Amino acid sequence: MRSAAIDHFDARAVFRGLLDGADYRNRVAGTCIYRCPRCDHRIRFRWRSFYQANGRSIFQRQLQRVFDDLTPGLPADEQGFLDFYCPTCAAPTRIVFSAQDYTKIAYHFDIYAALVGEAKRVK
Repeated sequence: MRSAAIDHFDARAVFRGLLDGADYRNRVAGTCIYRCPRCDHRIRFRWRSFYQANGRSIFQRQLQRVFDDLTPGLPADEQGFLDFYCPTCAAPTRIVFSAQDYTKIAYHFDIYAALVGEAKRVK
């Protein structure tokens, strides 16, 4: 999936520290490291980052709609996303993940992809 301004990256292309198992792929186990494909800046995400951000976007409405149109649907029970701007290059980024409720108080998060817009600042 590609647009003039937003590129689609598989989770393994931009994340380190994800786990694979018999019933899951690209699972967040405590923490994982995201590497911005625009500037190589690294960001550590904790499990709770996905829990807290699910369903809320920091993007302006127009940009949010563009990302919504490009966000792939998942065959999972729940789909979530985490929107942010890269601290170094200011590229708008959406991490798409599935949130699996395995008890009433705990979730598993499996990362599907990252949608990354154009960098606004040069490194």
